[in-house]
Amino acid sequence: MRKPRKLLTEASEKLDLPGEIAAGLPKMELTGFSQLSLEHHRGILEYTDETVAVALNLGTVRVTGRRLTIRMMNREYLVVGGELEKIELLAESGHD
Repeated sequence: MRKPRKLLTEASEKLDLPGEIAAGLPKMELTGFSQLSLEHHRGILEYTDETVAVALNLGTVRVTGRRLTIRMMNREYLVVGGELEKIELLAESGHD
């Protein structure tokens, strides 16, 4: 983890602030088996009806399933919908 981000993360924990606000950490919210919301993404790496891979500042999240779509996307927020079967978190080397 880069030093400034680590310091911000530690400070947010001590001050009882959400890490996604203080350090820009990604936040994911799963709604049933049909929707994944991501905040603080860095862009789409792969997009098919069976796989959606999204870059995060700490690595990648890969969603696999059927009939996957990107329901909404802006600079920092993204919603993947469809029949979600698997969600993988792939950390970049050097991140905790």
